[in-house]
Amino acid sequence: MQAKTSDRLLGLFLILLGVAFFASIIPWQAQAADYGWLKPRTLPRILAVVLGLCGLALFIRPPGDVRPGRFYWARAMLFAGVLVLGLAAMSWLGFVLVAPPMALVLMWLAHERRPLWLMLGAAGMPAAIWFTVAVLLDRPLP
Repeated sequence: MQAKTSDRLLGLFLILLGVAFFASIIPWQAQAADYGWLKPRTLPRILAVVLGLCGLALFIRPPGDVRPGRFYWARAMLFAGVLVLGLAAMSWLGFVLVAPPMALVLMWLAHERRPLWLMLGAAGMPAAIWFTVAVLLDRPLP
């Protein structure tokens, strides 16, 4: 099968997955809440629309064969290990203490070296996640 055909099939799958999330899975799984500025279904539904739009972009204009030449199993295992240890540490130390260094290590493993991007990823993304969950959704983080 050609790369563009498989990309189009993946795009179609992502479109269908986005529709399934938006129409069925999110309403079935997200609980109703009377508190908080942002309702529990709002953000997941926005992300389901983004997933569907990304699938549509992939379906309309597939990039072709852009696979890497080699797959580095050791780096993938290290990446997965950092995720598992970081998530376990969050239950003991909390999101605020663990998320920034975990994000920094994961970005470093992904070969990001630009200081501005490292700073935004290690400080900005955990802050945005905290703000969305703790403030807008009024939900606790570990």
